[in-house]
Amino acid sequence: MNRTTVLRRKLVYLMVLVVMLIPLYLLGQPSGGGGEGGGRLAQLRGKYDIAESDLGEISPASETMKLASLGLRGVAASLLWKKSHDYRVLHEWDRLKATLNNIALLQPHFDKVWEFQAHNLAYNVSTEFDDYRQRYEMVREGTEFLTKGVNQNRKAPRLVWYTGWFYGQKMGMSDEKQQFRRLFSEDEQLHQQLMEENIAVDSPEARGPMNKPDNWLVGRLWLNRGYDLVESGVQIRRQTPLNFYETGPKWRLKHAEAIESEGILDERAQNAWQLASADWRAFGNRSVPTTAAFTIKLGQLDELIRQKTDKVEKLEEVAGDAYLAARAKAIEKLDPVQRDALSTPEGERTKSQQSIADKAEKSITVNYDEVARATQQSKQLEALQLVEDIKDLDERILKTEGYRKQINYPYWETLALAEQEERTVRARRLIYEAEKANADAELEKAISLYEEAFVVWAEIFDDYPILVIDDTAEDLYDSLRRYRIAIDSDELPDDFPLKTFVELMGEYGQVDQDMYEQVRQTQKDLLAKRQAELEAEERRLEEEAAKEAAEKEAADEEKASEAADEEMKSEEPKSDESAESESADSDEAESDEVVEESDSKSEPSDEAEVKEKAAEKESVETESSAAEDSPAEDAVSSEDGASDPPAESDE
Repeated sequence: MNRTTVLRRKLVYLMVLVVMLIPLYLLGQPSGGGGEGGGRLAQLRGKYDIAESDLGEISPASETMKLASLGLRGVAASLLWKKSHDYRVLHEWDRLKATLNNIALLQPHFDKVWEFQAHNLAYNVSTEFDDYRQRYEMVREGTEFLTKGVNQNRKAPRLVWYTGWFYGQKMGMSDEKQQFRRLFSEDEQLHQQLMEENIAVDSPEARGPMNKPDNWLVGRLWLNRGYDLVESGVQIRRQTPLNFYETGPKWRLKHAEAIESEGILDERAQNAWQLASADWRAFGNRSVPTTAAFTIKLGQLDELIRQKTDKVEKLEEVAGDAYLAARAKAIEKLDPVQRDALSTPEGERTKSQQSIADKAEKSITVNYDEVARATQQSKQLEALQLVEDIKDLDERILKTEGYRKQINYPYWETLALAEQEERTVRARRLIYEAEKANADAELEKAISLYEEAFVVWAEIFDDYPILVIDDTAEDLYDSLRRYRIAIDSDELPDDFPLKTFVELMGEYGQVDQDMYEQVRQTQKDLLAKRQAELEAEERRLEEEAAKEAAEKEAADEEKASEAADEEMKSEEPKSDESAESESADSDEAESDEVVEESDSKSEPSDEAEVKEKAAEKESVETESSAAEDSPAEDAVSSEDGASDPPAESDE
C-alpha cells in the first residue's frame, strides 16, 4: 500500500463524515432557526412535550455535565450512585450531598433520583444524629432536595405528591414529631422558600390553631398542587389514583388528630374536624379512575345501590312471572333456615329472623339473562336493556366497595363525623386532664375525671361502634389500665360503662377481627340513626328558640300597651265637681254599710237565738258532770292554785 492509496482513503472517509453531518444538522436543528419548527427532532420534542423547557427549569450546569460526560452519562451516574452509598456509610455528609447534586445534574428528569435521595437524607441520614435539631436539618435537606426536583420536572405529579407526603408523614408521624412540628412552625427561612414556590404558608389554609404554619396543612397544599396538575391533563405515573387522591383529605384528618394530642381540646378542634369532614366528603365525590373502563365516586355507593334497586323493580314489572320464577329458583338454593326467614312475613319476624333474612336477601343471585330470555317477545328488548344496566351497576358497586375497603373509607368518614361533636371533644379533654392529674399524683381528681370520661366514651361507642378500632381506642385502653392502678383493683363492676369495650380489647388491647366485621355491618344503620337524632334535636332547639322569641315579643307588646294606657289616664285631670260628687257618694256608701252591719248584729233571727241558748245549757251540764266524776283532780288543782274560776253563764 503506497502513500497515494492511504491519502485517497482518508479523503473518502472525510467526505463520508461531511455527508453524514448534513442530515444530522438538518434533523437536529433547534426550533426557531432554518424553519418555523426547527429540525425534525425539535418538532418531535415539541409534539410530545419532552423539550427541556417543557419538562422543567433549564439548568446550564446540568447541560454542561451532560456534555462533559461525552455520551457516558449513564456510566457516570452509576459510579456516583455507588459513591453516595459509600459516603453515607462513612458518615461523610458534605461529600454525600455534593454527590447527590451531581447525580441530579446528570439525571434531572429521572423522578426516582429525587425521591430516593430525598428519602435517603430524611429517613436514613437523619437517624445518625443524636440531637433532634440536627435530625430536623437533615429532614429539611430532604424536602429542599425534593423541591428542586419538582422545579426540574413540572410534569411529574408523583414528585409533587411525594413532597407533600414528606411534610406530613416525616414531620408529623416520626418519634420526634412534637419537636419537628414546633421547629417547622418557627422555621421562617423555610417558610420564605415555600412562599417563593407559591405555597401560601401565610394563608388560613396552612396555619394551625396557634396561627403558625402547620406541617400537615402545608403538606396538603403541596398535594393540592399535584391534584391541579393532574386536572390540567398530566397523567399520574407510578402510583394508583386512589392512593394519590386520598392523601390530601387524610392530611386534614391527621392535622385534627395532632392538635388534639397537643392539648387543643375546644372549639378549634371541632372546627378542624368539621373542615376535615368536608374534605373527606369532597374526596368521596371525586371521580377516581379504576382498572376498569369507568371511574367511580367512593361516596356514592348508596346511590348506586338505589339505582340498582330501581332497575330490578323495573325488570320485575316488565318480566312479570319470568322474574318471579327465576327468584324462586334462586331462593331454593338457600339453606332451610334462610328460606324460612324469607317466607315469614316481615312484621312477624323475630330479630334473629330479620337478620337472617337481610343476609339471605343479599346472597340471592337471580340469573338476569335467563329472566330476559323468558320475558314476552314484545317486552324482551326492554328487559335486555335493563339487564345490561343491572350488570353495569353490579360491576360499579363491586369496584366501589373494593376501593372503599382498601382505604377504609367508612371508618374515616365516621371518625370525622364523631370527632366534630362537642361531647367527643369533651371526652378527650377529660382524659387529657385525668392523665395530667395522674402524672401529678392527684389520684382522687384523676379517678373522678377518668370515671366521668368513661361514661361519655361509652355513649360515643354506642353511637359510633366502629371507633373501637381507632388508635384512640388503644390509648383509651391504656388510660383504663392506669385507672385500675389508681383505684388499686383489677376487677371492674358489672355496671362499669366500658366493661364491654374492655372485654373486646382483650388482654393485649387488640380488637377481634370478627367483631370488627360485625361493627362494620351495623355502623351504617347506627350512623343514619344518629344523624337523624342530631337533625331532630337541631329542629327542636330552633322551634324552642322561635317560641321563646315570639313569647318575649308578645310580652314586650303587652307591657308597651299597658304603659300607654296608664300614660293616657294620667293625662286626663278630673273636674272639682266630679271629685266632690265622688267623695259624697263614697261617704254615703260607707254610712249605708255601717247601718246594715249594726242591723244585722242587733236583729238575729229567732232560730239562731234558740240554738245558741241550747248550746250554752249543754255546756254547763257537761262541766258540772265532769266536776263530780274527778274530785282528786279538783283537789290538786285547788291546792296548787292553778285552776281557773268556773265560767259564768251568759244567762
